[in-house]
Parts: sequence; C-alpha cells; structure tokens
Amino acid sequence: ALYGTWEQPFGDKLSAQFGLRLEQANLDLDQVTTGITATNDYFRAYPTLHVSYQLTADQTLRGSYSRRVQRPQPQDLNPFLTYQDPLNYRAGNPDLEPQETDSFEFSWQRRIDQSFYQATLYYRDTQNAFTPVVSDIGNGVLLTRSENLGARTATGVELVTNGRLHPTLRYNASVNLFRQEIDASNLVGGVSSEGEVVSGRLSLNWQPTSKDFVQVSGIWTGEQLLAQGTRDATQLINLGYRRKLTETLSLQLTVRDLLDEAKDITDYDTATFTDHTERVFGGRVAFIGLTWNFGGPSRQQEPQFDFSGPQQQGN
Repeated sequence: ALYGTWEQPFGDKLSAQFGLRLEQANLDLDQVTTGITATNDYFRAYPTLHVSYQLTADQTLRGSYSRRVQRPQPQDLNPFLTYQDPLNYRAGNPDLEPQETDSFEFSWQRRIDQSFYQATLYYRDTQNAFTPVVSDIGNGVLLTRSENLGARTATGVELVTNGRLHPTLRYNASVNLFRQEIDASNLVGGVSSEGEVVSGRLSLNWQPTSKDFVQVSGIWTGEQLLAQGTRDATQLINLGYRRKLTETLSLQLTVRDLLDEAKDITDYDTATFTDHTERVFGGRVAFIGLTWNFGGPSRQQEPQFDFSGPQQQGN
C-alpha cells in the first residue's frame, strides 16, 4: 500500500487536505480440512478530501469525502463448518469481497470553555456490504454465513457533546438518527427494505478525589435491518471503579451488563423458513484486579475501562 496527503491553506480561515491510498491485495486461502481453496487479487484507490472553514474563534465548519474499506476477518472467510447448537451452524465465505463505503459529511463544531458540541449531516453509500444470510440445509438445521449485499445506504444526522457538569464530573454523549436502505435483491431469500434507526451513547466520569475514579457508560441501538429480517434493539450499561493505591498500583472493579439485559435477537422471515434466535453474551459479569504501571510517564487523565474482561463469550 502507498499513502500520501497534501494540505493547502486558503487564507486565514479556509484550508483543504487531499489524501490518496493505493492498495494492492493478494489473498490465497487454503482450508486444509475441507480442501477448499480460493484466491482474490485486487487493486483499489481510496481518496479523501477534507475542507475546514473557521467560522468564528470558537466555531468551525467542516466538509469531507472519503472512500473507506472494511476487509473480511479471517473467520468470515474460513469455510469450515462450526457447530453452535443442534439447529444452528456457521461457516465463513471464501468468496466474500471487501465492503467499500463512499462517505459524504458536513459538520458544525463549537468549543465553549471545556465543552464541545458537534452536529454532522452525512450520506454513506456502501457497496458489497457484509450481511449474515441464513439457509436451511435440511432437517430444520440452519446455516449462517456472511454474504455481500448489492448496496446499503445511510442518510442521517449525528449529535455529539462532551464537557463538565461539575469540577469532578465529566460527560460524553452522542445520538445518531439515520435512514437505512438495503438492496438484497442479489441474495437468495433477500428482501430490499428501508427504515429509520436510532442509536446513542452516554458516559459519566466522576472523580470525587485524586485517588478515586468512577465511570458509568450506556449504549443503546435501535432495531436494524438485515437482508432476510431484523435485529432487535439492544442496550448495555457498564460500571467501573478504580482506586489508586500508589503512584504505580491501582485496584480496579468493573461490572459489564449491569442490568443483565444485553442480548442479540434476530428474526428471519423468508419464503422457505422463519427463525427467531436469542443469544446472551455472558450476562452480568464482574471483574476485580490490580493494575501496575511501570516504564512510562504518569497519565494526565484516567484511562477508560475495558469492560470486555479477560474473555468475552457468546452462546
């Protein structure tokens, strides 16, 4: 891959930056157990353009265009059949193509003292978008594997803000509202559909003393469209506490999925079958541990918590 950028100011308030990434990919897959082989070689160009205008001392307007790529993970390409339960199997797709997104964004930003506000309008057009596709392989057994959609578009607005509510309390919040349209006409049993999706995040960081740090974070995602159905709305609340014992040693306690409500619920409705699946990702889990920092400078801000724990499993 080769990547370069060029930036040019136009007076005191206006500036532009152009970037270009050239990428050559050569993929060879050899699944020894099944004897399945596949190759995928391609050359792609990914341009970016960012324009910034300083509206006032504390307000900025930004516009951008970018082409992004998301490549399949190794497990998404591996065709080996994986057992999940007596009625559900999963396999990768060696013919899966990378998904590419053309993104157009226009945003307004403002900083007031220690507070930040941002509103972004966007349009994103994704080709070869990844989507799970379920097929009936007989005797009521379903096989899930990733496929490429014909297209997926999202048009929406995202609002972001962060700042201080009190000298000891900081907040970070965002909400995203968009209209999604998917073209699944290239898939067997796929249905083209459209609808609105809402998601949001909120975190509160409280530092009552120089040695204590508390964080509460929440994530909510509305119902999402799939090629053959829908994924239900989900919510997740996490809690973390850190106590500094010495300059290098800290005690840490985290609780993931505090309300024990996080689930992945999907409903598929095709001409040949219907399916309702619920997966729970470990439920409410608490972790306690000690963190020892050495060999580096002291942190100016408390690091964010890792709520995944030593290992995150789903069933």
